Parts: sequence; structure tokens; C-alpha cells
Amino acid sequence: MTNNNLAKVIPVYRGGVEAWECDQMLHMNVQFYSAKAMAGFSHLQNRIGLSPARIRTEKHGLRFKTLRIQYKSEMRMGALMHGVAGIRSLEEDVVSGFIHLYDTAKDTISGVFEFTADYRQLETGEPAPLPQDVKSALASLADAHPDQYCPAPMKHILLPAKPMDHMFETNRSAVDVWECDGFGQIEMRHIIGRFSDAASHIMQSVGITREIQMQRNLGSAALEYFAEFHQPIRKAASLVVKSGLLDRMDKTFAFGHHMINSDNGEIVNNTTILGCYFDMTARKAVKLPQEYHDVSEERLLKHQI
Repeated sequence: MTNNNLAKVIPVYRGGVEAWECDQMLHMNVQFYSAKAMAGFSHLQNRIGLSPARIRTEKHGLRFKTLRIQYKSEMRMGALMHGVAGIRSLEEDVVSGFIHLYDTAKDTISGVFEFTADYRQLETGEPAPLPQDVKSALASLADAHPDQYCPAPMKHILLPAKPMDHMFETNRSAVDVWECDGFGQIEMRHIIGRFSDAASHIMQSVGITREIQMQRNLGSAALEYFAEFHQPIRKAASLVVKSGLLDRMDKTFAFGHHMINSDNGEIVNNTTILGCYFDMTARKAVKLPQEYHDVSEERLLKHQI
């Protein structure tokens, strides 16, 4: 990597994995990857001139349009982590960039967050043109970053933001004030946390209960996410998550979620996820349980896309 490219890769996170961030699979839960990545996103905004003070004063900042996540290796209690970020491109007022979280001891990527974002009024959610100084800073940082990992497009078909048959309720909740940022919008961690909980209901629906997982010494893990954001999600919002099985393969399964605002019935977020099961002792992926292959073809959401 050239020195010029090195200057465009920004350090944005350093920390570790706490015991309370780990779930029953004995690794850091997906919501806490997101919390660390979003801390990094704040530092990236600061680097392009959107300091915390400026965001508080002007009430404008970057908000995600899409987010592609990959979990490359599991992180367990006590592991040290660091993160870097960069800008891949700026087209009109849409920013494309990345935040990569590393296992510090191994210096290998653990979490990949590739995003598109635009500039918005944070209290109304309305899009706005990028300020010229911010645009200039973004342009100076923009680089394809060929030496940084860049995931290929998600291979599986993506869940669209439209009502579909065979989706069912997997989460019903309201957004608490402590789940929100300074402008009353839900933090990414708590979106991903709801999807993490919903995944267990997907598994239950095909017959894989927690008891069965323990009997078979099975853990489960998300491998990839692709999320699209349509509206701000604000404190006190009543949310319903509806989910469904998209497809099943040899070792992986695809499923999707619609996050729905109960006030207007609109889909505020649609997310596609690729998951797998693994042996809890060997920590290696195993074949998908037969229960998934026993699900009727009609229930697979891919046939409605």
C-alpha cells in the first residue's frame, strides 16, 4: 500500500470484547459488532469535518442508506479489537465507505461494514446537500482502496421492502429513550439486536429449538447482512418485525426481516441475512439440519421475488 493510500485509511476504533457482549454461542453478539462499528463511524464523520459539536449545532449528519455486513471470524471474551475506515467514492451527495473491525492479536479482519450514506437533517430525516467543506474532505479521501478487503455483492437474492406471504411476527417492541442517539433516533446496535432475537424465532419455526441445539451441540451464527434503511426510527416508536425463510442450502440458510412502524404500517428497514450452524466444540460449520430441508418449498420467500 502506498503512503498516500495509508493516509486515507483512518483509525476509528480500539477496544475489546467484554463478557456481557457475548451470547449463548460464547462469542460476541452481532449487536456489539455494530456498536463498535458505529463508534468508528462517528470518528469517520469527525475526520471529514462533521465533528460532534458541529452535528449538535447544525443538526445534520450522515445517515445510512444501505449497509453490507460480513462476520469473518468470531470474537470471544477478552479479545482485543481495533478498527479502520475509509471512503471508497462520492457520487453526487451519496457517500460509499467502509469500517473494518480487526482481531488485534491476529491482525485479521473480523467484521466488515460497507455502507452508502447521505446527508440528512437529523430531527426531520430530510435529505440535504453536503456542505462544500465536507464534500471537499470526502473527495480528498475518496479512493477505491484496492489494498483493503472489499466484499463481492451478496450472492443470495435480497428480500424486497414489500409485504409477502409466509412472513410472521418475530419481535414486537417499542423504542426506549436509552436506545437512541442525541437526536432521538434508534442506534444501530438496537436494530441489529432485534434481528438477533428474531433469528431464534426463525429457527424455532422450522423445529430447531434451543433444547435441540444443546442436544446436538450446535451453535448458530450470522455470516452476512444486507440492510436497507427507508425512514428514521425514533424514540417511542412501536415496532413489529416480520420474518421469513428465504432459502436453504447445504451449510447455510437465508432469511429476511421487515421492520415495520406501527404508526403507519410502513416498512422502515428490510434486511437479508445468511446464517449457518457450527459445532460448539470444534467451532466449525456443519451441514444445515435436516429440519430446514423438510420445510415445504411453498414457504420459501424466494418464490415471491
